[in-house]
Amino acid sequence: MMAWITRHWRSLLLWGLGLFAAGVALAFIIAYSGIFNIAASAGHPAWMEWFLQFGKERSVKVNSRPIVPPELDFAELVPLGAAHFQGTCAICHGAPGQPVNPVFDHMLPSPPDLQKHVRYWNREQLFWIARHGLQFTGMPAWSGGDRDDEVWAVVAFLEAMPSMTKADYHRYASGHSETPSASAQEFVHEGRPRLDLTACNRCHDTADASPTSLHIPRLGGQDEAYLKRALQEYRDDFRQSGFMEPVADDLDDEQIDRLAAYYAALKPFPHKRTAASSPELRELGRRLAEQGDRERRIPACLSCHGGKGREDYPRLAGQSEPYIRQQLQVWRRGGRNQTPHGAMMSVVARRLTDQQIEAAAAFFANQPPQSGQALSSSAEEAARP
Repeated sequence: MMAWITRHWRSLLLWGLGLFAAGVALAFIIAYSGIFNIAASAGHPAWMEWFLQFGKERSVKVNSRPIVPPELDFAELVPLGAAHFQGTCAICHGAPGQPVNPVFDHMLPSPPDLQKHVRYWNREQLFWIARHGLQFTGMPAWSGGDRDDEVWAVVAFLEAMPSMTKADYHRYASGHSETPSASAQEFVHEGRPRLDLTACNRCHDTADASPTSLHIPRLGGQDEAYLKRALQEYRDDFRQSGFMEPVADDLDDEQIDRLAAYYAALKPFPHKRTAASSPELRELGRRLAEQGDRERRIPACLSCHGGKGREDYPRLAGQSEPYIRQQLQVWRRGGRNQTPHGAMMSVVARRLTDQQIEAAAAFFANQPPQSGQALSSSAEEAARP
């Protein structure tokens, strides 16, 4: 047999190329003729539905194998993932107490009810799907480049969702925001109140409550210039975040100015405390904050991030350890170097050792939050009752 193939390999190659060309031509003729009905209402033939489902499952399982999942802090990550899910995913996939929207239920393929289907995927596979999306399904890739930390928050929520009641889900997804009941007249004119994507209280601090997760920054008392710059960078795709970019994209300049003024005037509310770090680690963080590290060419953190630092730089005192540590790691990976400010900080972050990152986070987390600098006129106006 092998001898025959060796003698006739040229003929076999020509026949193979001819069959391939004929198949391509036939596919083009079918596509050009329009006889194949691509209407979503027509559905897929059974053989195609099986083939697409099989191909999807194999692709997810094979491509997710190299992923090494971290330990997930469910208590802190679930509220963050739930708030994002409500704002961007629930409209298609439904949620506890919220059935799949009938419009999106008629997509082809229809988005699955994840409270029922999420258990069919393991942690690595859920991450891969949320991070990269799925072709031919309408499932988008994650919008924040190099923000795997955010994707893991969604994974933590998805793993917890099957056992959630409607009340559990609403508590996680709403955070500090409220959905007031509407009168018939308000309902007629404005529609039913919902948990809106741009409701900052879903995640961030209020006058009498800390952020809903230790992975979320405290905004109260930050300088107005910094808050304005951060929102503009999210909106213009210069600062990456799958959580914040969709929110900021919906804001115009006037709304950004008003939000920045409001939070600058808000009295800082401290984060809830994490487990106490060692005095030695905090002392190392203090030296790094006040003196820097000349040998590693690291400037003192407080030269930019203290009470006398630049107004367009964030204040770190009172932020949580997980948040500071997470942001420094994002900078170290180059995930926030798209702006001059970010590129400068990215250089510093790469020079920090793992111990110095832990020490800086421990030191600033144990400092009392600072009020912003002298309020601008817009901030003063926002602060008035």
